[in-house]
Amino acid sequence: MLSRVGNLQSQSETQSGVAVAGPGNGLDSGDLHAPSRSGLPPRAFRRVREYIVVHLAEDLSNPVLAGLVGLSTYYFTRAFKRSAGVSPHRFVLRCRVERVKQLLVETELPLAQIAITAGFNDQSHCTRRFHELVGTTPRRFRWLSR
Repeated sequence: MLSRVGNLQSQSETQSGVAVAGPGNGLDSGDLHAPSRSGLPPRAFRRVREYIVVHLAEDLSNPVLAGLVGLSTYYFTRAFKRSAGVSPHRFVLRCRVERVKQLLVETELPLAQIAITAGFNDQSHCTRRFHELVGTTPRRFRWLSR
């Protein structure tokens, strides 16, 4: 650590004392524009979250969500994960499973129709993700909630 500090001082300061980008000093071009560690601003996070809930049945890919807040897909994905604690894809899956749970309890719709309404491509995909996140199948969940 001491050698790095000494190395940092020798490489990052010129005669005038101004920091200059150089290898190994944390100011090289790869780190110069590094994103902050704070995640999405609260207003942007709320906008994305509300959009997801309203548009569950639509395409909710990362580029679509990043476009809502005017960020690159890469930066949005990292910032969203810092804000929500999970990736945007996992967040969308959780919201869809919650919607499936709600529809299973409140309606008598067949599972295939519920899966499509919640934004899954088919009943099989819905059942796999539901079992993964809830720990039981949708059919058993519906039966236990009656």
